[in-house]
Amino acid sequence: MTVGERNFYRTLITVIVIFLALLAFGSFGYMWLEGWSWNESLYMTVITLSTVGFGEVRQLSPPGRTFTGVLIVLGVSATAYTFSTVAEFFVTGEFRRHIRRRRMQNRIRKLNAHFIICGYGRVGEQVVKELLDADAELVAIDMLTNLRSELENMGATFVEGDATDDAVLIQAGIEKAVGICCCLPHDSDNVYVALAARGLNPNLTISARANSRGSERKLKSAGVDHVINPYVASGHRMARQMLSPNIVEFMDVVMPQETVSSDEPGILIGDILISDRSTLDGQTLAAAEIRKTTGASILAVRRQTGKITVNPHLDLVLEAGDKLIALGTYDQLDGLAAAAEDQRRIYTRAHPNLASH
Repeated sequence: MTVGERNFYRTLITVIVIFLALLAFGSFGYMWLEGWSWNESLYMTVITLSTVGFGEVRQLSPPGRTFTGVLIVLGVSATAYTFSTVAEFFVTGEFRRHIRRRRMQNRIRKLNAHFIICGYGRVGEQVVKELLDADAELVAIDMLTNLRSELENMGATFVEGDATDDAVLIQAGIEKAVGICCCLPHDSDNVYVALAARGLNPNLTISARANSRGSERKLKSAGVDHVINPYVASGHRMARQMLSPNIVEFMDVVMPQETVSSDEPGILIGDILISDRSTLDGQTLAAAEIRKTTGASILAVRRQTGKITVNPHLDLVLEAGDKLIALGTYDQLDGLAAAAEDQRRIYTRAHPNLASH
């Protein structure tokens, strides 16, 4: 809830308390001054505060008329205050922002196995575009309100707030997310977000930006799975371009940096998680016949312990929790994901300019 909403609700509660107090004040006043019953006094108070112009319940005494005049002034003042508060809520656009936030929260509640991007700067913007190109569900977190329209037009869900705040991460659906990318400009903030995210969701895959080599160890200690230094990555790409231009060009042609779509026959790399419901659990690669049934090729298998087996032998036994790094078309990887009971559908085109440390 924003500051504007809190102020509005606080004022609304104040107005309700004032009206209840006026009802009690008027009712007891008429009972004391005129000797009327509770029902007559309450009715007289209501028609007086509402200024509807109905006749008096009984003939008023001089003190009763004075009391009625005071009650009318108080009622009109409270009504004017109420209308000004409500009008301000609508005129300032707070109501529209409130509705937009409610709609956004409903959308986040429906998300499952989504990604969270913390910080929409130059790095975060590129991460968001790549994930959207891969048809991935994501929630972007940033403190700049003016980013909302841009991100929502792109198809992303936006949460305004400080990513280092646990409440903001919970608002972004951290419990149901499969991955979080810490793209904040300060390494200390990325460390804090990583610690908070790991505590809220131990099974989360965490990637983080590091601006200095000294921060990489701290981020790893905070529970970050993949640390990426954009400056090192750029230098790595440029050096490879100079030393091995043909290899880099080949990688760009075979796995171009384009939108991942099921309508295109391009080669993709998939990160396929084997579920405990999958028929692949307990089978060897030979028995699973993945190449024959789906057309996808297994490049590597990553165990839950973190051990990676590149170009695995056919007698390797697959287990629930293993991640298959596979090569194939969109449809081929879709077939493998269906066999593995993986609903995430994480397919990407390889980017030779990205390196993890």
